[in-house]
Amino acid sequence: MSEPAAVSDGVESVALQLTVPETAVDGLTGLCWLLSPRGVLLEDAFTLGSATLPVGQVRMTLYVPPAEAESAQALLAGECAAADIPAQLSQTPLPHEDWNRVWKLHYKPFNLGQRLRIEPAWLVEPEAPGQIRLVVDPGLAFGTGTHETTRLCLQAVEIWAARQAKDLSQIAMLDVGTGSGVLAILAVRLGVGRAVGTEIERDAVASAQRNVELNGVADRLTIRHTGDPRDIAGTFQLVVANILSSVLLPMAPNLARKVAPHGTLILSGLLARELPAVTAAYQRHGLEPLEHVTENGWAALTLQRP
Repeated sequence: MSEPAAVSDGVESVALQLTVPETAVDGLTGLCWLLSPRGVLLEDAFTLGSATLPVGQVRMTLYVPPAEAESAQALLAGECAAADIPAQLSQTPLPHEDWNRVWKLHYKPFNLGQRLRIEPAWLVEPEAPGQIRLVVDPGLAFGTGTHETTRLCLQAVEIWAARQAKDLSQIAMLDVGTGSGVLAILAVRLGVGRAVGTEIERDAVASAQRNVELNGVADRLTIRHTGDPRDIAGTFQLVVANILSSVLLPMAPNLARKVAPHGTLILSGLLARELPAVTAAYQRHGLEPLEHVTENGWAALTLQRP
C-alpha cells in the first residue's frame, strides 16, 4: 500500500484511487459505493486516458470529504488485506467542484417493495393511492436508498412495521447514523409516533433536517448532531443503525442499551461475511437474532430484546 498524501486545508474533496486486479472489482464495489455515494469511477487499460494501467488491472476512484479520507483509505486497505487482494492506494486533493449538482444528473426515482417509492426532491411526482413516497435531497449525506445497505434497511423497517400488533403511534424510534434521514422518515410515515435521528457529520445533519421538512414530519422527527447513542435519553422500541461493522462492533454495548424491553434493533452496513461476528457481539448484550437478509454481499440483521 502507498502512503497517504497530505490533504491541504480548504480542499473541497479527495480522490482515493485504488488499483486492483480486475477479478477483485466485484467484491470491492459495494464498499467503494458506501464510502463514496457521490460516485465511483472505474478505469482499465482500455479506458481513454488510462494507458498507464496494465491489462487486467482496474483503477477505482472514490470521492470523499477531506476529513474522511484517512478512515476511508484505512477501510479499503483493511478489506484488501483481509481478502488477500494486491492493491495500490493513493490520495489526490481536488479543487472545488459542485459534486452534488453533477450527481443529481444521474439520480432517478425508484420503487422498493410493494408500497415504497423514493424520489429526489427535484423530480417529485403525485403520490399514488396506497403508496408511501419518500422525498430525498441527500446533499452530501449517505442514504438515498440506491445502495444495498439502505435498501435492505428500508425493507427491514417496513417488515417490522407490518408485524406490529400495537398502535405504532405509541412507539418511539432511534436512527443512529441517520445520514439523509430516510430510514427515520420512513418509520414516521409508517405511523411511528416519535423518532430521533443522530448524525456525526454536520453536512448530513443539515441534509437530514431538510428532508424532514420536505416530507412534512418535523412534528415527530428530531435530528441530533452526535455520534454517541448515550447522548439520547431513554430507550426505544425500534432502533436502527446503518453503519459499517467497524463502528457497530465497538458501539454494541451502548447501542444495545437503547433497545427497550421487547424492542427491535435493525443493523445494516454489514458485509454478509461479518454477520456471525456482529450477531455474537450483540448477543453478549442481551439481544437475540430474529432474521437477516442479504443482497450483493451486503446484509441487514434484525435482533430483538426478549
